[in-house]
Amino acid sequence: MVACKSWDRPLDFAGRGCAIHPLEVQSRRVTDLRPMLARFLPLLDPDHFRDVEFYRGLEDIGFRQVLLGGTGSAHLRETVQAVRRETSLKIVLFPVGPDSVCEADLIVLPDIMNSTAHHARPFGPTAIMTAVAASEIGCRVLPVAHFIMGNSTARWYYDAQPIISPKVLAASCQYAQIVGYRHLALDFEDPETPFDPGLARVLKSKAPKCHLSVSNECSPHEAQQLVECGVDTVILPSDCLENTDDPLALAHAYYRRLLAVEPFRV
Repeated sequence: MVACKSWDRPLDFAGRGCAIHPLEVQSRRVTDLRPMLARFLPLLDPDHFRDVEFYRGLEDIGFRQVLLGGTGSAHLRETVQAVRRETSLKIVLFPVGPDSVCEADLIVLPDIMNSTAHHARPFGPTAIMTAVAASEIGCRVLPVAHFIMGNSTARWYYDAQPIISPKVLAASCQYAQIVGYRHLALDFEDPETPFDPGLARVLKSKAPKCHLSVSNECSPHEAQQLVECGVDTVILPSDCLENTDDPLALAHAYYRRLLAVEPFRV
């Protein structure tokens, strides 16, 4: 037995493993974030949505939380600052690297589990430096076991190889829970790679302690079906709102389906 100074708990190398996993410390902080993550979140690219009036419109609809970030981050910092200053919306930040980290209400730390790029994998340099940057500004963080499943910009950026086999994906999610992750995210941002709602039931059965988020180009009705099958948070890719003439009207349609009956509380 040796002392584990960081957590003041014993390490047991006699076959029982560590008494407390490093990620478990972090997961204890974020377990209570389950009700703090809205059932529906629009992912907004600040390169397309940086007008504060748009965010005021979301607030008027009833939204209390939005997700900002992604591979577009040229205007991320200034947009986050303006939205936090001019509205009461809670900002969940999805940084692609340390340079896009800024003060927010919650910072996602995505470990790209199926990336072949050394910089993006867990303990890769980008993952490490992004986490360090978030820690240095003192913001609350959410470690996420992130799987990129669609043929999207993110797949190219992170050099990810989608996991085709449902059994392998389920085992991967189970593994993520075992080693301490408490949030899973599946990125299906590709209309040609639809998400099977039945898969959500399988993944939740294999990793019942984990909050499951799915990013998918789906209709409001399809998003509701995902929730009914066990998805905890449906994320709508920015493209869906960018490619419509009235993004606020579309956002309102999702709000009516997923948030109006049980509004998100902050």
